[in-house]
Parts: sequence; structure tokens; C-alpha cells
Amino acid sequence: MNRELVEESPMRFVELAEQDYEQFVRSSERCFFTQLPAYGDVRSAEGYRVERVGLCEGETILAAATVVYQPWKKAFLRAHISYGPVVSGQGEEKAAVTAEFFEKLRQHIGTDKRVLSIRVTPLVVRRFYEGSEPGPELDEAREFDALMESMGAQRLDKEFYDSADVQVRFSYVKDIAGMSFKEAAASCGQVVRTGFNRAGTNGVEVRFYGPDQFDVLEKVLQHTAERTDMHAITDSAFHYYRDLMKRLGPDEMMMPVAVLNTVAALDQIQKERETIIPKVERISDMEAAAEAEGRALGKKQRNQLKEQRSRLEVLERREKETLSVREEHGDEIVLGASLFVHSPHELVYLVSGAYAEFQSYYGIYLIHRAMFEWATSHDVHRYNMYGVTGDFSEDASDAGVLHFKSQFQGYVEEYVGTYDLVLHNKLASALGAVG
Repeated sequence: MNRELVEESPMRFVELAEQDYEQFVRSSERCFFTQLPAYGDVRSAEGYRVERVGLCEGETILAAATVVYQPWKKAFLRAHISYGPVVSGQGEEKAAVTAEFFEKLRQHIGTDKRVLSIRVTPLVVRRFYEGSEPGPELDEAREFDALMESMGAQRLDKEFYDSADVQVRFSYVKDIAGMSFKEAAASCGQVVRTGFNRAGTNGVEVRFYGPDQFDVLEKVLQHTAERTDMHAITDSAFHYYRDLMKRLGPDEMMMPVAVLNTVAALDQIQKERETIIPKVERISDMEAAAEAEGRALGKKQRNQLKEQRSRLEVLERREKETLSVREEHGDEIVLGASLFVHSPHELVYLVSGAYAEFQSYYGIYLIHRAMFEWATSHDVHRYNMYGVTGDFSEDASDAGVLHFKSQFQGYVEEYVGTYDLVLHNKLASALGAVG
């Protein structure tokens, strides 16, 4: 049953039953995973107060959000909405619903005098980037800025790498709506396509692990943080991700792990060598016969011989490398691991790591291949590779990360950012609850 909270206009602000809330957000074109019921369930299990609230007209839900209340200085609270609310409609209709939602949200939350502020990060795009070039600011972003200004909200200058309670403002996204796997792969850059094409040829298998094997991901991420500028994942974040994975299940949150089987790799190398050697011998015999007759082998045959001999050299190097890896690490080696979460029409690449010494096996690219295959068969419109800093210079702290993601030939979308809507100005300022 939906419980009515505020009633001062034809639109009603209510606390939504989970079933109604879930049906609404999952029927939306875009809903980030932090607005799915499982997210609220995990936060509630962690001890936070959680509400699912909505703006309704009759029995129709027009907007909804999960609100998480963060304890502050023991006696107080801060309300958080991460990448919400989810709002129906388009254009002026959507803007009007958004304005009404926030006005009634403030009224509702304001009834609890312990809540100092509302921190909100809406999933509203400010602009898209073509490479490092920003596109025009979108009308919806300007309208949201104006709404927040009219309500006295403050826009934060901090980014996600400055503070744990500030959400990512720039994401790298690739549109794959309506594409087959073949089409999506073909739309990526050459390095990605090369990595994808290694599937089935180098002894690497992508396996999907469950929350009971979360330590594999933890070890990979810890290693990656130690050798890069990537922020270390905290223990609380690991627990949160694991619990979220348990709540969402294997069809909504996935942990693909790239595993090298050295026995299979060596077997594949030998099988490929056995197909190449007869070709080399045949063309070599042709070359010898031509030389005996005082003529040169044809250009086409010479090129084929050069390519096949070169390939044998590559296989020899790969064989030596794999034998060395096998001797030091055994028959099976984890190369890398990632964490993905699925929400309506969107697959988000949350975190990922890899062991640097095994990069030549393309483990991370094969993980993405497996996820592209999954995404293109599950009505995913956006392959969201998630956070980048928004610094496009060569000296950026995440320049390597952005370079990797840009190989998938998507684009950066910038969101409007994070706002604090203060309910008790003097008290919130004194207690450091804003900014």
C-alpha cells in the first residue's frame, strides 16, 4: 500500500510500496542502479533509514526516488538521493513534474527537524563530449540549475575523487541500442577488436563468479591500486558491492573473471602451429623449385611465406611465455576481474582490475567481449564504462583510464552534478553538513 505523505495539490506525494516503486523505475527508459529497490535494501540492511517516495496523480506514479538518510553528528541526519529521482515524461511536462517533486520532497523531509539537508545528484545530462570537445549545454540541465537556484540549493565544487559522498559527474558511455554483438564489436577501435578476436585462441576463459568468490575481485583491485593512481577500494565498499550482488542476483550484477588455462593455451598454440607448418613447407618447396629453374617465387607466394614464418615466430614467443607463466604460477591464473551492474537498458562497468604481468593475454578485453555479448542479447541501450575525471589533458590522473575507455569509441556525458538543498542553514553550516 502506498502511504500518503503530503497533500496540498492534485498531485500526491506518497511513500511507495516496493512493488509499485519497482514497476515504475524498471519501466523507465533510464534508471541508474542506485534507484533500484535492491540498493535501498542493502542500505537499509547496513543500518540506514531508507524511504521510497513518489509523486502521483491518481494511481499513476510520475516521479520516484530512493532516499537514504545518513546519520550526522550522532543526533542529526542528511538525506541523499543518488542519481535520482526517476521522472516520467518529456520536455515541459517533465520539468513541471520535477519541480513539484522537489517542492513536496522538501516539505516531507522537512517535517523531521533532525534532517539538516538533502544532497541530490540527478541523472540529468548537462552536455555530451565529442572526444575532448564539449557539446552545447542541454535545456534540461539549465532548467534543473534554475530549479535548484530557486530553491536555494548549493551546487558542490567537489568531485567523486574528493569525497566519498559525491557521485561521479563524468561517465564514458557507448550507445549499442539495437546492435548485434558483431555490429557493436565492429564499432569499436582496432585494439578492442584485436582483443575481442583473441577469444578461443589463447587459453583464456571468462567465468562468472558469485559473491562467495568476491575475494578474487578484491585481490585484483588491491593489486591494481598499488601499481596505478586508482583509488583503493575500502572494506566498506567491498562489503556494499558484495551485498548488492547478493540482493540483485547473477542476472543483474555480474563478476566476470578472465582465467588463463596454460594447458589449453599451449594446446592451442601447438594446433595452430600444426596447421601452419605444412603451408610453410609447401611454399618453401615451391621457392626451392623456382630457384632451381633460375626464377624468383611469385610475389603473392613470397608474402604468404613471410607472413606464415612470422606467425610461427609469434607462436614460439607465446609458447615460451606461457611455459614460463605455467612454471611460476601453475595451470590456471586469474588475469583480471570486473564488476558490472544492470539496470533498465543500461549496463554499468563499476570497477575493474588486472595483473600487469599478464596483459599480453588480453584478459580485460575478453571480459568486455563477454559483456558485449551479454548486453547485445539483453536489450541494453547504453554500455556505461562509468567514471572519468573530466580532465582530458595528457597529465590527467586518469589519462590512462580515459585512453583505454576511448578505444571503445563512445563518448563522455557530463551530468549536472551534486547539490545540497539545506533545510536548516545555520545549524547545517555549524555542523559541516553542506559543501
